[in-house]
Amino acid sequence: MKTQINFLNTTKYKFRYLKTFELILNTVEKEEKFKKPLTLDLTLIDDVQMRQYYLEYKGKDKTTDILSFPFTNSFSTSFLKQKFLGEILISYQKVQQQAKEYRHSITREFCYLFTHGIYHLLGFDHMTKEEENIMNQKVDKIMKLLQIER
Repeated sequence: MKTQINFLNTTKYKFRYLKTFELILNTVEKEEKFKKPLTLDLTLIDDVQMRQYYLEYKGKDKTTDILSFPFTNSFSTSFLKQKFLGEILISYQKVQQQAKEYRHSITREFCYLFTHGIYHLLGFDHMTKEEENIMNQKVDKIMKLLQIER
């Protein structure tokens, strides 16, 4: 088995980064030394949908670029051939806006957010400066290994 991304595009945006995202997921798997292939769900949504999710799950009436929902369970999954991480939602409108704002490519912004989302699924966060530094180092390392630069 290999890593797997279950992808759903709910927008009219023509998404062309799935192969790159699979490469990112493979690289995270190797760098973090997982013994089983990783799998996750990825949904591309618009700002209207993101606003609804953000209100429902975070209690704030605004939009954001990405939401991550780690898979947690109370039963053993050791018999499974893959490790399911959870679900990532990305707003394509925010990707376009932030790429322009940060003056880098849409490809770079998509890849950064996806990698960032994977590390959220793995339990990393950025609530404190120390956590933020650790998470940023991990994301930056993956981006550098794959030569995805600003």
